[in-house]
Amino acid sequence: LSSYWYSSTPQEEETQESQEERAEQVRRRRLAQFDQGSVPQNASPEVGQPETFADSTDNNADVALTTTDNNDADAITTTNNPNTVAVEQKAQVIGSAIVKPMRPDTTQWQDNPWSDASTPHTQRAVDPAVAVSHVISRIFNVTLSTAAQPPSQPRFQTMLLDTAVSSELLSLDILDQVLFERLSMSAPELAECQVECGEARCPSFEPLIITYLLNCVRKCDEEMRRSKLHQETVLGCRDAAVRMMGIVLLSNDSWEPQDPAQQLVECLISTEHTFSEFNSTNNIKVLEELLAQDSISEDDLRTMMNPVVRCLIRKTTMCNLNTSPLNFSILTTLNILVANKIIAKMVPELEGWKPDNPDDGAAYQNTLIGRFLSCSTMRHGLPAGARYTSPYFNRGSAVNPDITRHSQSQYQQMIDRLQTLLSKFIYLLVKSPAKEEMLHWLARCLDANRNKAKLVASFLSTGSASDGFMLNLAGVLLKLSTPFLGPSNPRLSTVDVRFCGPESCALFPQPGEDKILDKIEEVQVSKEDLLSLGKPDQFNFISTCFYLTHRSLQLAYVSPFDKYRRLMKSLMETQRLVEDVGGNPMSAEIRERFEAQYIEQLEVKTHLLHPDIVSHALLFYSSSANWLSLISISHDSPTVPDMKKKPTLPALPSKCLAMVPSYFISAMCQFLINVRHFAEASLENFLSDNLDHLITFLVMFCNKTWVPNPHTRAEIVEAVTVFIPNDRSAVSTSNREAALRSNGIAKGGLGGALISVFVDIEHSAPFDHKFQYRYHIFEILQYIWPKSSFNLPRLTFEVKGREEDTTVLFTKFIKLLMNDANFLLDEALHNLEEIKKIQTLQENSEEWGNLDETARQSKLKSLADLKRMCTSHNILAYETVNCLRYMTTRGQGMSSACHRSVTYAFVTPLLVDTLVTMLNYYLKELVGASRTKYRVRNLEEVKFKPGELLQSIVAIYINLRHEDSFISAIPRDGRSYHESLFSETVSKLQRLNVNHDVIEELMQVSKLAEDKLTSQHDEEALADLAPSQYLDPILGTLMVDPVMLPASNVVVDRSVIAKHLLSDPIDPFNRQPLTMADVVPQEELKEEIAGWMREQLQLLRSGEASSSS
Repeated sequence: LSSYWYSSTPQEEETQESQEERAEQVRRRRLAQFDQGSVPQNASPEVGQPETFADSTDNNADVALTTTDNNDADAITTTNNPNTVAVEQKAQVIGSAIVKPMRPDTTQWQDNPWSDASTPHTQRAVDPAVAVSHVISRIFNVTLSTAAQPPSQPRFQTMLLDTAVSSELLSLDILDQVLFERLSMSAPELAECQVECGEARCPSFEPLIITYLLNCVRKCDEEMRRSKLHQETVLGCRDAAVRMMGIVLLSNDSWEPQDPAQQLVECLISTEHTFSEFNSTNNIKVLEELLAQDSISEDDLRTMMNPVVRCLIRKTTMCNLNTSPLNFSILTTLNILVANKIIAKMVPELEGWKPDNPDDGAAYQNTLIGRFLSCSTMRHGLPAGARYTSPYFNRGSAVNPDITRHSQSQYQQMIDRLQTLLSKFIYLLVKSPAKEEMLHWLARCLDANRNKAKLVASFLSTGSASDGFMLNLAGVLLKLSTPFLGPSNPRLSTVDVRFCGPESCALFPQPGEDKILDKIEEVQVSKEDLLSLGKPDQFNFISTCFYLTHRSLQLAYVSPFDKYRRLMKSLMETQRLVEDVGGNPMSAEIRERFEAQYIEQLEVKTHLLHPDIVSHALLFYSSSANWLSLISISHDSPTVPDMKKKPTLPALPSKCLAMVPSYFISAMCQFLINVRHFAEASLENFLSDNLDHLITFLVMFCNKTWVPNPHTRAEIVEAVTVFIPNDRSAVSTSNREAALRSNGIAKGGLGGALISVFVDIEHSAPFDHKFQYRYHIFEILQYIWPKSSFNLPRLTFEVKGREEDTTVLFTKFIKLLMNDANFLLDEALHNLEEIKKIQTLQENSEEWGNLDETARQSKLKSLADLKRMCTSHNILAYETVNCLRYMTTRGQGMSSACHRSVTYAFVTPLLVDTLVTMLNYYLKELVGASRTKYRVRNLEEVKFKPGELLQSIVAIYINLRHEDSFISAIPRDGRSYHESLFSETVSKLQRLNVNHDVIEELMQVSKLAEDKLTSQHDEEALADLAPSQYLDPILGTLMVDPVMLPASNVVVDRSVIAKHLLSDPIDPFNRQPLTMADVVPQEELKEEIAGWMREQLQLLRSGEASSSS
């Protein structure tokens, strides 16, 4: 049998054949005379069942079954076995070498020369050949004689009749023959040939070939531990057993009806048996020795292990988390096998490696790797409304929360162990000749599941793999990435940005995929430019693993986080219903719905929010953030020269960003946002240095020059909010706050980036989305504005960015801010008025009763919609007005010059009237007679806080009271201003118990406005007397600061044209492009108008004085 079998010379073979032929003739003749020697087959111990010993004194389970301690002999019943007697009588007839038919008393072995050296009663020298025979007999549980043997020998042994014809003693020379005869015996033959020999306890004979050989190896190890005598013999026995195992597996089909390959697999993955012969750990070591033998040829190894691997693959169909011990055993065995490159090369060729349809994402779940990846607590593929019994948390909320958390922890440990073993399996294949097949499987699997990146995937159960599958795949790839993780890890510098470049990598055939620099105007990057960077012959594994992990994280977390968010919302709504219905007959149904949702959220939470996986993903993204920051300033180098370099903010980024997929940024931002909502502790406990790299990346890539897409930059802004505190924070944010405050890039560039995003999303984002985006900007501005370290007031006069002066950008920001406040407050008040109407109708039982059921339902639906919209508008309106408040407030540590530079932007001629008109109108609505229209039931339900809103508006008046242009604009508003406006406001503030100092300051504003009202009447009279060349041609008002438009040569007032250019940058008279930098000041005309106004005012006032006198 191949290269393992005992080889003999032709002469020896002929001699042996002659001896066997003569022995067979003698055997048949003498057996014919032994016609009464039939053996009852049920007389021996039951086949395959070990004897039970209650008095074992050996604590080692591996040794307990074969102990040779004579003190244990008393525990064994020594009745004569009919089987033994019959076989001994047969042996007397067959061979003269068998001299003792009956077992003697134990005492006679004290002086017996056959006594084993390990027996404590040995007094004479032992024949070495006899001692070797005893050792072999004890290990393999076979004998060639029914003669008396030492008590250390097993009580039951198998008589080898064929070998006994030619040999009296067992030896290493005939061991292959002995084993072949023993393994060739069927179960009935084994039962017939059982004889009683020694007194040592032992299990019954083992009919299964592989189990028997593994047990023999185990006994060899025990012999080695127990005694240093005969170690050469024991090692020879061990080698023979392992060698014979290889012979058996090599001729697997020749041992029918037994299947040695399946037997080996059962022994390797066994998790139920506690007997030492089923110890899978020891058996794994035997498998390693078998694979390590140098004499095995490649063809023989493939032949030997092919059925073993196939059997293991069949076993994977039973995988789930509740069979984790089995999963671990299978994976451990597979890892031992694929560590051999020959077997690793064979694995992708077997059935079960590839999916039936490579383009179907769900089909990957039924592959060898996919079956392990599918092990999750998360359910998948259930039709809507289907009843489901969870195999993990079936008792729901009835279980003590501590017990539930313990169960979650156990399942998370199983998931972690599974991912560790599977990552090792993949790594071994990558390091083998099967590398291309393994990487191809990963890439095709991710590409087939590309729809998982869309939110709609969370509503679909077909065409894509399960959420648990994708989470496990991401976890496995994260573990493979571990060696190069860490923001400053030098291995990360070997990641090649060209991996996703044009025509670079066949693993990612994704034409049309968005890149970070796809649409930027300043960095014109062509395909030829990118190809000029070159292409390596082969990308290293770190680059491959880096991009595969990014892709898997993008696909893994979109759907389950969306599902978990919806699930938590439904759970809270159902919980409120449970509390509301009380003893209502509907309560049982609602309670059942609550339990189902509670169990499902436990299933999702256990896997999705696995703390180790979340922390590992944060480390990966922190490392990626530093790599992206450095590659963007790499001066067109495809790799990062030094990962410890401090990033800076150059004027333009490297064109290498044109090869980086945009989902690198969006997936990272969404992950940070979701972790902040659902696993904030993991984020807060993250190392400060790692947080610093994340903040640097977010601020750098919030720059319009680097990421032109406003939507992506808005996502980055939302991600920045995870570093600031808010009312929703369940844990401390001190670690994150400290990282943000100490980050140099953030202190220098965050404020400008926020204002730039605020302005850019005005026309690029969907209307509903822009308010949500701006809400996050308000959150960050409110946190950083008072902090002098961020120097935000400098934004109003420093030149940064591209061609624009930031004064213009800041002015646009304030104008849009006021527009938002106007719109949101107006919508909120309008919705409150409509809600009031429907609630008034409901209170009138007669009118409400006159409506038919359809009309009532329509009204109720409208009421619910109005409440929803009103709530959103009120929240956003308050944040917008609050932003105006704190931006006009002089913060602690802010110099008067800085404060003046900020407030000036609010009261420039082109903005001041808009601001004042808005403030006056909403002040009148909140304190005037019309306020009763907004008194709906339960103001808190729609988040309407008129008192807080009023105080914010009053604060803006007070903050700007020192600006003359602001005070002048208050009475100029003829729509809302009247003399009693501020007195009504003071009365309302007094009812709210507002600080007296605030009321005094507001009364100052009122007096200043009244004084301005008098002077404005005089100026209005002048407009009727002014020459036409002093009047603005657009509005017909008296010009204060005339300027000429160079394209049309028309003279207009500066404030009028500035307002026009904010919304339409063209000359209104000839439609030519125009900016404020183009206009020509008319200083002489300005002085002329000012002199004329002074003269006319003196005449006007002197005339009034004469008239009054």
